[in-house]
Amino acid sequence: MHRTLRFSLILSAIAASSVALAADLPSRRTQILSSVPAANWEGFYAGTFLSVGQALYHASQTVGRADSGFGSNMGMLAGYNLQNGAWVYGLEGDIALNVMRKTNSGVTGLVAHESELLDSGHLRARLGYELGDILPYAAAGVTYAQGSVRIGEKGAVKTHYGFNLGAGLDWRVQLPILGWSVLRAEYVYDRLSSANYIYDSSLTSVRLRPDTHLLRAAFIYTPNDHSWSAPASEADWAGNYAGFIAGYGNANFRTKSSTARQKLSSDGGMGGIYAGRNFTFDRWVVGYEGATMLNALKGTGTVPGTSDAMKIRNYLETDLRVRAGYSAGRFLPFIAAGHSNGRSEQTDSATLSKRTNVSTNAWNVGAGVDYMLTDRISTRIEYLHAKSWNYRSVDLNSASLGQSRSSDQVRAGLAWHFH
Repeated sequence: MHRTLRFSLILSAIAASSVALAADLPSRRTQILSSVPAANWEGFYAGTFLSVGQALYHASQTVGRADSGFGSNMGMLAGYNLQNGAWVYGLEGDIALNVMRKTNSGVTGLVAHESELLDSGHLRARLGYELGDILPYAAAGVTYAQGSVRIGEKGAVKTHYGFNLGAGLDWRVQLPILGWSVLRAEYVYDRLSSANYIYDSSLTSVRLRPDTHLLRAAFIYTPNDHSWSAPASEADWAGNYAGFIAGYGNANFRTKSSTARQKLSSDGGMGGIYAGRNFTFDRWVVGYEGATMLNALKGTGTVPGTSDAMKIRNYLETDLRVRAGYSAGRFLPFIAAGHSNGRSEQTDSATLSKRTNVSTNAWNVGAGVDYMLTDRISTRIEYLHAKSWNYRSVDLNSASLGQSRSSDQVRAGLAWHFH
């Protein structure tokens, strides 16, 4: 059964690097060309991207067959550039949620199945050559992705690793209101490893290797200076920010059939990228924020109405919130509320009947405190509670089950401010 993931990551940006301008002097002498680059690309940057492309699924049992699935993904990225003359180099990471499915009708020797890439992440080294406000570059690195294979009501989720290659163009442009920003267009190729997807109690499996070709467009913001000095007694919270977030969470899944109910708890770590924008009104600070995190929340219980063991794995979480806080020097206590989306995998351990890519939409509330370490860097500690809006349908063993979820998270973050 297809699940449409409804989520949005809202990021806006204000920019970045200064452009050195040479003043025209009233002189007949020829100007001396400066060895300083026309644009400074060095420093931390972050943004959001949208991709469209093709996933090629190589599936095999006793025979093999490849099928192409077209789709899209959306995610967040962050990186750091160093610059030596016109050469720009650095590291970049990203996390994305994918919608790239393909149904393989099967042949003799290969069962009919549906393949999907659920989420992915890249860690890449980049090398570019600065041409003023344009930066062409090449990139290469390692790729992480989670795939799903579904055969009727059964299926599995597996992790693939591999490498990526790509090339693109960053263009720094001054936009109305947002100021200096970076627009990006690039191509990314992923070559991933194979994995065996076991889908029944006889350990029958489909072997799958996915490759992807992606065209990505990104909106990125960078700082306009690199101050690391301690802030004044009153920190400046206005503007955009982005960084890394990690923590520990607990999720309770309440599953019901027509005759029975069961509660299952899962817990584990999580980590990812967050970003947002603040608006200040005297000491009051309001804004919005989004986060995308990979999770490792796992739990066990029983299928309602049976003694069959049931496993749940919550592997991805996104949230979008509005925030309100009150600036007290370097401290910013805040409250927040918004929408969350999680993805989980449900398995009957006895029959291996499985639902992959179960999407849960929820409301969330939370509170925390930010602390400004320097003029550019803040740290955070916060608590977030989420509860699903309604019950979702989950089919196991040909039985329709309803499921709701609530979760509690304690998270810490480290962010760069782009004011």
